[in-house]
Amino acid sequence: MAAISSNVKLSGTFLLVVVLVGMMVLASTPTATAAVSCNTVNSKLMPCLGYVTGSGKGAPSSTCCSGMKTLYASLKAVNDRRAACRCIKTLTSRYANIINLNVIKTLPNKCGLKLPYTISPSINCDKLP
Repeated sequence: MAAISSNVKLSGTFLLVVVLVGMMVLASTPTATAAVSCNTVNSKLMPCLGYVTGSGKGAPSSTCCSGMKTLYASLKAVNDRRAACRCIKTLTSRYANIINLNVIKTLPNKCGLKLPYTISPSINCDKLP
């Protein structure tokens, strides 16, 4: 039972991380045509998992912020930003009871990223520029 609870908690945190990356993708300017995969989004955001399932007090790890910034910088095409957003939105909705949505909303700013939208499970990814 503890293993299931632990796996669900990790999945929820991972979802939160994916949502954050999706938001970063939305703020990028389009230049490429291939959509980013959820595996790519997840791998860049995984270091943020512990932070987004917690209280959000203190600063996120440098590894978390580095992953977010790297992912954000790589999401230049509209298709990439929208794909990353969908990955994050799906995870955030599925694990909303585990992740701290208020922490996710503040994570980009705490990592020095200024996004023109708020990370949320209700964001319309198809309207991202």
